[in-house]
Amino acid sequence: MTPVAILHARSLLRGRASTVALVGFALGAVVVVLLGLTSFRQLGLRTIGPGTAALLNLSLLLPTALAIVMAAGTVASGQESGFLAMIRARRLPASAVVVGLWLAVVTAACVTLAAGFGAASLVLAGNVSAEDLLVFGALFGDSAAAVAASASIGILLGVLVRTRLQATLLALGVWFILAVGLDLVIIALGVFLAAGEPALLVAAIANPVQSARLLGLLLLDADAAGVGPLATYLGAQLGPTAAQALLVGTLAAWTVVPLALASHALRRRDL
Repeated sequence: MTPVAILHARSLLRGRASTVALVGFALGAVVVVLLGLTSFRQLGLRTIGPGTAALLNLSLLLPTALAIVMAAGTVASGQESGFLAMIRARRLPASAVVVGLWLAVVTAACVTLAAGFGAASLVLAGNVSAEDLLVFGALFGDSAAAVAASASIGILLGVLVRTRLQATLLALGVWFILAVGLDLVIIALGVFLAAGEPALLVAAIANPVQSARLLGLLLLDADAAGVGPLATYLGAQLGPTAAQALLVGTLAAWTVVPLALASHALRRRDL
């Protein structure tokens, strides 16, 4: 990790927000697993059930919210305090600054993610098979990819505004649209009935949180049986492996492109 990443990762991990998020997510994961224990015992983790659906949603929503808000706030506070100007004055490339801040946020968010999954795995260990625990590990990877993409978006938002308050409000608004708002709009407009699965699939790929949710569903049920119309359509058209590869590539693009845009914006702001 770069010095910028190490410095900010330490600061973020010591912050109150990280501590609250870590404890809250760990407790939430344990509660979800305990409430769905009967479902896990009967169906395991390789079939979509109430327990697995709740765990997937929890692992995507809270960590991505933490990542996007933390990233935007970190960048904006660095601009307010003059820290970013100071390190840029030392001729550190804008891309190095952006990647360093992104690494710090992803590290802090993944520590929270690991705490929740670790606590949940302690409960699951004696109730599901070893193969199911491998699927559980894959879900962790899926959530980490969503966190990485959300952090990239947050970094870009933080570069585009001037104050931490603006960054936080904008990040919360964008996260709500990605996590909930866009689905509500699609349902309200009846897009599913009008355009069918292909158009909705494009909308899902244009949304990193939804892409991660589809990937998680396919990881839970590689045969795409009972995972919802979009995942079923994607699995039927491409096959489970190719569908998963497409979604992984989508999340990678959502990680790289915002970082590139943030680097460009920060470089132009310095001129």
